[in-house]
Amino acid sequence: MNSKQRMAYLNELVAKGKPYGAKELWYKNRKEKFNVYEIDLEYLVYNAYNHRIGSFVKSYEKQTGRTLDASNEGDAKVIENFLWDSNVPSNKETKKSLTDKKQLEYGIVTRDGVVIDGNRRVMLIKQIAEEKKEKPMYFLAVILEETLDQNPKEIMRLETTYQMGEDVKVDYNAIEKYLTCKDLKSYGFGEEDIGKMMGETRTKVKEYVEILELMD
Repeated sequence: MNSKQRMAYLNELVAKGKPYGAKELWYKNRKEKFNVYEIDLEYLVYNAYNHRIGSFVKSYEKQTGRTLDASNEGDAKVIENFLWDSNVPSNKETKKSLTDKKQLEYGIVTRDGVVIDGNRRVMLIKQIAEEKKEKPMYFLAVILEETLDQNPKEIMRLETTYQMGEDVKVDYNAIEKYLTCKDLKSYGFGEEDIGKMMGETRTKVKEYVEILELMD
């Protein structure tokens, strides 16, 4: 399924005006309440450059000489394996919670169906549904007005804030933090801004950048 097909489905979902609930986000320098929708997982794709698996993906692409395409079924499986391997104990714990209590935390997706916050939960919901032979599968999430390509800087800020700034249950390894700092600097963010997004001090961000430069 291509981006236009995913966008058409999500646009129709929003136009129907029947949200599941609501979630407050700090987006574009303001706090705003967004509607949450029950989205068929068939119309969502993983964010291959999710901060949690950045080192896995970049290593894979360097070694294979090809770019992962999350809309491709085979590449999606590769991404799912990376997400699972990133923290197996926590994934097992979250999977049990999703099985027992369903989805409690709402995710965030772009208007063309790229998962900005919730890649790990989408992967686990798919696992549960496949094991139970249940279809269709649904994910509860905010649908942003823009695609990732239309506003990459603000969406990256949003992703970093809601994943690395708040996700204390599943910590990120050091290399993922180094790579995130490098990616954010390439978009023009300063060390102080990056620190606020990641819940780190400016000094710590500077340290991360320097370590990655030495590694490079």
